[in-house]
Amino acid sequence: MRRLNSVDNMFLKQENATQPQHTIKAVVLDPAAAHQPLTFEAVRGAVPALIEKAEPLRWQLLMPRLGSGRPWWIERPRVDLDYHLKHATAAAPGGDHELSAQIGELAAAALDRSRPAWQLWYIDGLAGGRIALVLKIHHALADGLASVRLLETLFSTDPAEPLPVLTRAPTDEKRPNPVAWLATLAGHKAATTARFPRVLARSARSIATGLRRRRAGRPGFVDAFAAPTTVFNEPFGTERRFAYVTCDLETIKTIRTAFGVTLNDVFLAACSGALRSYLQRRDELSDESLTAVVPVAIRPPGQEADWGNQVTTWFVALATDVADPVARIERIAANTRAARAVHAERDLWLFGDWMDYWPLFWFYGRALPLLGARTKRRPTYSMTVSNVPGPKSRLYFAGAPVEQLISVGPIIYPYGLNITGWSYLDTMVIAMQTCRVTSSEIWELIDGIPDAVAELAALAERRTA
Repeated sequence: MRRLNSVDNMFLKQENATQPQHTIKAVVLDPAAAHQPLTFEAVRGAVPALIEKAEPLRWQLLMPRLGSGRPWWIERPRVDLDYHLKHATAAAPGGDHELSAQIGELAAAALDRSRPAWQLWYIDGLAGGRIALVLKIHHALADGLASVRLLETLFSTDPAEPLPVLTRAPTDEKRPNPVAWLATLAGHKAATTARFPRVLARSARSIATGLRRRRAGRPGFVDAFAAPTTVFNEPFGTERRFAYVTCDLETIKTIRTAFGVTLNDVFLAACSGALRSYLQRRDELSDESLTAVVPVAIRPPGQEADWGNQVTTWFVALATDVADPVARIERIAANTRAARAVHAERDLWLFGDWMDYWPLFWFYGRALPLLGARTKRRPTYSMTVSNVPGPKSRLYFAGAPVEQLISVGPIIYPYGLNITGWSYLDTMVIAMQTCRVTSSEIWELIDGIPDAVAELAALAERRTA
């Protein structure tokens, strides 16, 4: 058994009927390049071996008795393939729009917590005879870096490697003895209670650090409730809209070098430019900037092979109020430098440690922001924007190269837009998930990202000429 950490548990706690907390990891393959058939039946036959290879695919939630403390993962490798593996066909002509529509449909429903927390969808009908394998996996199992490792486990860097074969019969882990388990839970509860004074002391030090920064006039995170309300901050329904675009990574790196910023700054500037153009066309552009919750990995050295979530968050203004694209990327770079400085001063584990005291954390971390959003008529922040460096080597599945790697995270009210960028080889695929817009509107928004990259690339070329 494996106990969920506090951040893992947060993704379970904030899940409800209108905000399921799974992520999407999709790969597009050309089965014609494979050295064995990649039919639905062939993939189905390989799934038990993939489960054997990838530990998180064997885990099922075991809720604590009497509702006390965090849940645990227990091994349940003998899965119902009819539930865990699904087949769908994209509408003709099978392009990005049709694949996105299919992903939006499968993303809408929550995963069954009485089973291991994932599903794999085999989607055919794509242009050129291609197929997509779409993994829908609960965020409690893996953050961005753990998801990269998961894909590297499921796929191979060796084009000659065949589909995996099960090496041993799967056996389910037994539920622990009730008496022994209750004793274990009591021990964890006592340790959590004993740590509470230290958590309070660390909180006080963290507040004092923030006050010193503010008194010294040094910039920090953008304030909560500073952003105007947009269509993305309305209450959620159960439908989901999904879309993605592919950008050239070398172009993004050229922009980074020309402006002396980070790759993440270029990514944020592209998102900002697309958002500004979209809102301007709708006559909804505010003179106040939109803001973003930006997940940041804090996985310690030596724990790169761990699963689950080890992240904290930055809070950054996206400079959508700045018309000039050069001034905009420079403002974003200044904002992320300030966030990085705050990050260096923070107690990075305090956020996660507070989640062990869920009623208190829920009141401060969720109830007060939601109450503030209602009273101030503004969202806490505008959206979630995440950038993950993907696999560095080309991946294969039975010799079929992974041509595209597409990922997006969940939306959490009131952050009703999630923008996720994953780099892979010479591309960055940027995907969006939202609720309260139409299919045409999400494409109108995301198609602005390549336009923003092209605009920055032209300015970068002029600067270095």
